[in-house]
Amino acid sequence: MLRPALARPTVSFESREAIEAYMEGLNQRSPLAQRKIRSWGPQSAAHLQLGLVPMPIEGPSEPAVFLAESQNSFVLDVQSQPRFAAGAPLLLGLVLGGSVSLRQGGAEFVAQAGEGLLISPADVERAQFSADSHFVEFALPRTHLRRVGAELAPAHWLGTPAFKPLLAPPLAQGLLFMGQQAARLLLQQQQQPSSRAAPPMFEQCLEMMALSLVQEQQLAVETASLARPLAPRSVQRALEYIEAQVLSDIVLADIAEAACVSVSSLLRHFQTHLGLSPMAYLRQLRLDRARLELRQGHAGSIRELALRWGFQSAGKFSQAYWRQFGERPSEGRKTYALAPLGGDRR
Repeated sequence: MLRPALARPTVSFESREAIEAYMEGLNQRSPLAQRKIRSWGPQSAAHLQLGLVPMPIEGPSEPAVFLAESQNSFVLDVQSQPRFAAGAPLLLGLVLGGSVSLRQGGAEFVAQAGEGLLISPADVERAQFSADSHFVEFALPRTHLRRVGAELAPAHWLGTPAFKPLLAPPLAQGLLFMGQQAARLLLQQQQQPSSRAAPPMFEQCLEMMALSLVQEQQLAVETASLARPLAPRSVQRALEYIEAQVLSDIVLADIAEAACVSVSSLLRHFQTHLGLSPMAYLRQLRLDRARLELRQGHAGSIRELALRWGFQSAGKFSQAYWRQFGERPSEGRKTYALAPLGGDRR
């Protein structure tokens, strides 16, 4: 049986009005996702308990959250906003009570108590938390996964390693234990206001979490990728830059500069190891993200969607979308309209 990650929640809401006000404020402060209460569950008294551990960073900006723990009496729908989620850290979600449904990459996964989920914010279509669920979420920066993946199998992984979303109980429990240790280090540091840098042992905990994922979980690596020749570091740097700047107005020279190679070398490396150019890869990534917005049903007009994802007109976007997916964007909007995940699991 898993134990809570924190000794006690730091915030408690005990009325529907207070919970709704908190959710509304959270949606405004954190546009990575939109949260909506689907039903109030079987209990007559609504409640929400939260515990947060911030991740210290340098500079005056508000620190990110490393750990978030929640216990709720209601059914909660969470819908990702992919245009805000590009480059966001991966999230290790661990279910301590109840269940969580996740739709990611066109497939649905359900994690029960003791199991975990590896969540990519830019790829999630929708998640649903059952009534009386108890959930712990850790932020795992992609840099740690890239570094570990590149060291263990540089010929197989370009950019962030790809994992299956569902984590088996032994791995979930091990990651929870490591996350607890890392959270305790950060809580201890909060008692020393003069120090804002992350403790060295905290970085080691993140490395161990990344290593456990890479070593113990079955990776979603296509068989064809195993036959690729060793990719140079420039390709990995270019992929990381493209992923982080997918919404920005970047050109080939920007990618080559980030990869620390000439444009001609970058083109040659991409053709050898990926079979396409850097700008073609960027276009595919943008089309994938645009299609995800269509699946979620809140993409706005086709013209707005096209401009947001770097296409000069709705016509050019529709042509590229047809070549990539074999359908028109308007058809994708109808085909992939999502129903809520699961029902009320009480």
